[in-house]
Amino acid sequence: MRVALVAEDYYPQLGGVPEHVHNLALQLNSWGHAATVISSHMGSYPDAAFVRRVGTSRVIYSNGGVSRITTGWGLRRQLEALFGERRYDIVHVHGGLAPTFGLAAPIAAWRVGIPVVATFHSWFARSLACRVFRRPLQRILDRHAATIAVSEPVVDANSRYFRADWEIIPNGVDLEFFRPNGRAPTDALTEGPRLLFLGRIEPRNGLGTALAALPRILARYPNAVLTVAGDGPWRGYYERRARSLGASVRFVGQVSDGVRHAYDRVGQSRVPLGDRRRRRGGDGAQGRSGGVGRHHARADCGSRAAPGDGGGGAREGGAVRMAAHRAARAGSVRARARCSTERAALRRHWADLRDRVSELLTRHDAALRSGRTPSAR
Repeated sequence: MRVALVAEDYYPQLGGVPEHVHNLALQLNSWGHAATVISSHMGSYPDAAFVRRVGTSRVIYSNGGVSRITTGWGLRRQLEALFGERRYDIVHVHGGLAPTFGLAAPIAAWRVGIPVVATFHSWFARSLACRVFRRPLQRILDRHAATIAVSEPVVDANSRYFRADWEIIPNGVDLEFFRPNGRAPTDALTEGPRLLFLGRIEPRNGLGTALAALPRILARYPNAVLTVAGDGPWRGYYERRARSLGASVRFVGQVSDGVRHAYDRVGQSRVPLGDRRRRRGGDGAQGRSGGVGRHHARADCGSRAAPGDGGGGAREGGAVRMAAHRAARAGSVRARARCSTERAALRRHWADLRDRVSELLTRHDAALRSGRTPSAR
């Protein structure tokens, strides 16, 4: 099966969407499929052999943080030519209905007769664009072979404007890479919990929640340390906000070439509010994501909590404190068992996604052979 994974958010940008798209491509290729990642140019960057670039990526401010759109002459024609030349069986768009690829890629695919699957990664409180353009966007959405959301909050956000047969498939991450190395969970009892914020520093990613919760964590664990790995236009603001916490908060800046080192150095407990890894109540891994107000914290293989930068700070702070507390009490045997279970769950996740896409492709081909218009569902 030849699959085009179209994503505006991709390397060298770091985050949940690039992680998910890249590892999905690796997994599909390892199974014998031919997966290609199609993104836009972001400067000089060494790409994997399965990556193609179209247009130029631009950074904009949207939905409480930094987002990307693609510009260039004849983008839809370029995508159409690429899809037709490579003869893809299916086009999987990440960031459905979002400018630019979320709109241009489906139309280009349909023009050459390729079915389209879209994954929606973003939670948002409200959208003027969705309200104003609801009808034309609904018509585009109706033509999709499947609509996937990474979490229930993403479904809730989009369902305020659109009707779709949503299927929730959380994002996946590389559990072999994002794994503590050399620090046991019980070390938190003597050395204090170590928390890691890994992601772009911007309001929607929830660093403010971690900073608001830290005084209560320190009251229980005086040696606790929060390491902030990442950069962004709001870094100076959060550094000033963290001054009163002294050495308990460390800003290490951008770590694009040393994510593993930063993760290993921090150890067992982590609060990756900014890299969009949440599950159903949060998210499995994703960008412009959902999960605000839904809290998921665990400590055995690294703890997680959903984002928020005010309002529900008490509850969100409780999720962060729960992560630190569980990290301090977790046993190493239980941690290994949980990690093994998660690796198996992630393999099932990739297989479920592959099987769902294969099912849609089979249905589409059967409809074409019978002379009928392929069903949108």
